[in-house]
Amino acid sequence: MLSVQQISPLRVNQGGSVYVFGSGFDYKCKVLADNGTPSQIAGLTVLDYDENSLEFVAPKEAGSYDVLVVRENILFGRFSLTVVALSELNVWNIARRDNVVRDGVDYENEEFRSALLGLLPRGFAWFKGKAGNWWKLFAGFSLGFSAVYKILRDLVFESSPAKTTSYETWERELGLPIKGAERDSASGKLAEIYRISRKKGGVTVSYFKSISSLFGLNVSIYEYWKSEDRPKFEGVDFGDDDPNFYWMLEIEAESSDWRACTCNDTCNDYLQYWWNEPVESMYDAIKPAHTKLLYAYKEVERELVVVDDSNNVVVVNDNTPIVASVLSGHIVNPVPIELPSGEKVLGVRVKDLPDAQNDDAYVLRDSEAGGTTKAGIVGDSGFDSLWDNTPADPADDDTNESEGD
Repeated sequence: MLSVQQISPLRVNQGGSVYVFGSGFDYKCKVLADNGTPSQIAGLTVLDYDENSLEFVAPKEAGSYDVLVVRENILFGRFSLTVVALSELNVWNIARRDNVVRDGVDYENEEFRSALLGLLPRGFAWFKGKAGNWWKLFAGFSLGFSAVYKILRDLVFESSPAKTTSYETWERELGLPIKGAERDSASGKLAEIYRISRKKGGVTVSYFKSISSLFGLNVSIYEYWKSEDRPKFEGVDFGDDDPNFYWMLEIEAESSDWRACTCNDTCNDYLQYWWNEPVESMYDAIKPAHTKLLYAYKEVERELVVVDDSNNVVVVNDNTPIVASVLSGHIVNPVPIELPSGEKVLGVRVKDLPDAQNDDAYVLRDSEAGGTTKAGIVGDSGFDSLWDNTPADPADDDTNESEGD
């Protein structure tokens, strides 16, 4: 009988490992993440389990979630989980000892001085007032204690792969960056340092999915030897290879993965291709050597709140936000938006929506319709009105005029 007791940690980095403790875990157990939107309840990747615990991968997007542990559609446990960026983790945190300012006067290191004075016995012989010698003596001591404390705090931070800012030092120690998987941003470098420092190997589907979650990606994995997966390999030329050693990584395509060729490209180039170099380089480095890995990019439907050029949410008459259901490969310049309810979502400018002539690229609907039913679709006339009534940047107007010329 399955019994679910608790999860740990309650605060975890994006794509990090979370453990469920209890008894009776088996292959039928699943973990779901509920962020308050019924249509977006998603299954999480289970990495490993035994009789007394189950390990799963946290959602790739930061936020507050209800984690549901189910078995054969029966709920056995619900827990709150907070997912944050790696730099915001509580681990390795040491409290700051900030200076105290009162009435415009900076009482530097007063916290340490007060602590030292508190160690003295009570009595007239141990006068602790500001004019006394003990106050002056411990004021000097507190400077030394404060300096040592700050050095210790910095040392602990730089010793932590979750908190360090000494990226070059850690990269030299860990042999980073991996060729083809270079990360330019500070958050990207930190994520790679954290991944390598806590590295563990594996050849399971769940392990490879956990790697993709560190890049903030949703992937599907297919293996040719599984008969139900073989339709995915239709049209692949295996040559003289044994197809049973082929597997496929299907990646949700983002607009940044696309490259459309122009008249300046080589004639033999493809008209368009997809390539997420860091992800592919990572999988090429860790995949089993005897296998061959294919990469496939697919578009999935994402829902974004429509905003104007000032990032104000566009609403219908009853102040209901308008949502755009956009294929992932057509999403350009998404912006973080906080709704009046406090919910944090992604928005898209009206003029960043795909070409209106592409019927498959997006559809606008009333956000209260729920799910992806596409009820309350905004028609051509409605969209034209939205476009005309949405202020544009002056730069956009200039660009459009020059293109018209």
